[in-house]
Amino acid sequence: MKLEATIDTSCIIALDLLNLIPQTASLFSRLLLPKAVREELFRRRKTKNRLQGMIEEYGFLERCDAYSRHPLDIVFGERLTTDRGEAEAVVQAAPLGAMVVVDDRFGRQLAESFGLETHGTLWILEQLHRLEYLSSSVLREHLLTLKLNNIRLPQVAMNELLVRIGEQPV
Repeated sequence: MKLEATIDTSCIIALDLLNLIPQTASLFSRLLLPKAVREELFRRRKTKNRLQGMIEEYGFLERCDAYSRHPLDIVFGERLTTDRGEAEAVVQAAPLGAMVVVDDRFGRQLAESFGLETHGTLWILEQLHRLEYLSSSVLREHLLTLKLNNIRLPQVAMNELLVRIGEQPV
């Protein structure tokens, strides 16, 4: 059974860097991109055109804007200057009971406070490995690519994943 999920900016950036967004369709029936996430991505010229093209090409990627931004501003105040994407991902997921794909600790804690299932980039990579879209060695290479591109993922969790799939830690 495929899942519905919202996703934050850092996870989309990581999956895009690894050219894995098309493969995530095997995991999600709908992967929702909140407005704040799109705005963050569109600030990067490199990802703007590619992401717009992917939204048009892949039916499982969808824009989501079905909520009021003002309550977020009132509840979270200044915190939203840096964490708006994570907050919007959670607020969009809540009425749907959707999963939240987020790597940031604030986003995970917020999703859990709403009783939502939360996973991150490492979980997606592990699921793609389980479905045999990624070999163990390719998954390891992907983790090294993310690390070299300053995509911050928890080192301990990365190494635990590598050991689980029979690879050497990084």
